[in-house]
Amino acid sequence: MQHFLRFLLCLVGLSLVTSFTQAETRHIHLIKVFDNENHDYIIREGCRSIGFGIDQEVHLLAANLGILSVIEYDLSGPNFTLKRLDEVLNYEMSYQERDIVIFAYVGHGFRDPSTASPYPNLYFRSYQESVNFGDIMERIQEKNPSLLLNIVVACNVTITDQSVPPPYQSINTPPEVVSLPKAGRFGTIYQGLFADEPGVTKTVNLFSAEQENYTFISNDGGIFFNEILYTLQEVLGGAPYNSWAEICTTIANRTISRSERKGMQQKPLCEYSVRLSPVTIPANRSRSLFEPSACELAARDLRKSQRDQLRNLRRQHREGMRSARSGNQSRADRRLLAQEQRVQYENRKLRHEKEYQRHLQQCQ
Repeated sequence: MQHFLRFLLCLVGLSLVTSFTQAETRHIHLIKVFDNENHDYIIREGCRSIGFGIDQEVHLLAANLGILSVIEYDLSGPNFTLKRLDEVLNYEMSYQERDIVIFAYVGHGFRDPSTASPYPNLYFRSYQESVNFGDIMERIQEKNPSLLLNIVVACNVTITDQSVPPPYQSINTPPEVVSLPKAGRFGTIYQGLFADEPGVTKTVNLFSAEQENYTFISNDGGIFFNEILYTLQEVLGGAPYNSWAEICTTIANRTISRSERKGMQQKPLCEYSVRLSPVTIPANRSRSLFEPSACELAARDLRKSQRDQLRNLRRQHREGMRSARSGNQSRADRRLLAQEQRVQYENRKLRHEKEYQRHLQQCQ
């Protein structure tokens, strides 16, 4: 009898896992904000290494969750501007409801004497072009993702002299951590950590520096980012971790220990929180990370209508993918459907952009 009950429980568990996998309709949205044209070679190389590491992990995340679409927003090079970030958050991210969002920033960070937020100000090549990360996080959370993973590699020290860029600390000794092999990941662990729980937005903040701490960056991405990769590979390879909170604590402790062994002091800010959703969005115009012109203000109503269209399109696409899965369509057919949805989304964005630019020209 005991064997039969055990067998029955196994079947139920397998059924739940299978149904979860079949019901997966989300996309992954990857926002890469990299100062990869910085005059400093180490920062440029750090951006390259971190970008490669994140791309590898996102590929494995999509494969293990059965997600067919990864949408990337590249805010590097000439797109490394506060205005471009505002455009992405204000309009393009309207398509990501209940999806997984990964925000990655590599560059200068700082605090000013009046900063109350525990998070750094992100520096877009000038102090005038800067924004506190707390404002960015609030904007993304308002869009109701299922999980938001923030990776910020930047300093977090108070700056009083704004005649020079924020400082940073470099370290180019060989890394102590040897990356674990990419094979051996467990899909069930991904499903547990990245599950879409209705009514909840989970946020994981991985910041390389707590208040009044520097970040030590190097060609290979630096101490902190290597510890993120090592810990994630360990967890997703089957190590006994119970929650995101425990993962965050491990990353922070390992970064502190490794920094101390090198005679340095780097204290990260790693935290996990849960936010009830949906969040009520104010009826007035969207907040901006920069001060828009009168012409841009005149076009806000059009952008709001376009955002609503994208949100409705996302819901239609999710329902279409659910129907395909419940109808037992093959993976090849579902992949084709995902490609068709992506083309429809891109065409809608292109049409919106043309309408928006025509509106701006008319109001000048």
